[in-house]
Amino acid sequence: MDISNKTIYYSGLNALRLDWPAEVCLKYGVLIIFNEGEENSNEVKYEVRVTRLKPGKEGQPLFQIERISDVFVNEILPDLVADRLAYAAGKVFYPLVITVDQNGGFQSIYNHQDILKRWQSVKKKVLDNFEGGLVEDYVERMGKQLANTDSINLAFLNNDWFINTFFKPVYKEYGQSRIIESIYKFPIARGFNVEGYLTQEKLGAQSNGFGAIELIHDGTIMPLEDELYITNRAIGNYEGYYLLHPKFKRIISVVSDFSYGVQEKAKVKVKIALIPENDQEFDHDFELDTNVKGLPVTEMVVLDGPSKKGFWDRLLNN
Repeated sequence: MDISNKTIYYSGLNALRLDWPAEVCLKYGVLIIFNEGEENSNEVKYEVRVTRLKPGKEGQPLFQIERISDVFVNEILPDLVADRLAYAAGKVFYPLVITVDQNGGFQSIYNHQDILKRWQSVKKKVLDNFEGGLVEDYVERMGKQLANTDSINLAFLNNDWFINTFFKPVYKEYGQSRIIESIYKFPIARGFNVEGYLTQEKLGAQSNGFGAIELIHDGTIMPLEDELYITNRAIGNYEGYYLLHPKFKRIISVVSDFSYGVQEKAKVKVKIALIPENDQEFDHDFELDTNVKGLPVTEMVVLDGPSKKGFWDRLLNN
């Protein structure tokens, strides 16, 4: 039984609840494009593995993030010395374990002590492979930053596009209308006096053309109260399109566009997509088990099988 374009029955007041058991891991491809279509356009590409861990010592929900590929800048490995240095030193953070709140939003770095232990070996490799006063100064400053938990948390909150996009607090109740508002901050507006992006979040009432749940974000920059009446204040927009698994509510893909600026706007596009296991083509629809009668869409199971058009073709061209 095909479940495309079917009514979705959520629990509670249209609550979106994540079903991601401990030790289950998923791989994602990440593409970040800065100023797409402009002369100064750049893109960053890499792959990550995200694993749900058992709760922390105080019951915190934990996720582990691993970079499982090199980081490519404009399709090549970083070639500038400053970029190669930052990439080499940044390896100290992974595997990265984070805590999230009850709605799935990023809270803090959990494995700070592990990062500090790794720093000694990472620092040695950096000093062995790079020379000059710039390197020594960089290593010294990074060591000081790593010693401060708050500095690390702030660094990821202000700079990491994957965490800021993937770990947003989307697992919550959306009310009878399935539309709510939230204020979200993203790295593109860091350092500026704004509240964030006032965002309308709309949860789909029906599954889409291949049975997935759609969550749409539409936001605009919300200035601080004392800047509301300034004529030349910064403006910007945010559009996010999440596709979620109809049963487990895990992210299948995200495409988000951000803009911010006064006269010339800076633009960032973030694309995150699930990578099929064992490098197999993800080429099945979400279907109901035909042996179970009256099963609601949210209790469906995935049945592998051929389809007229591949999943990724429909995802990219829908």
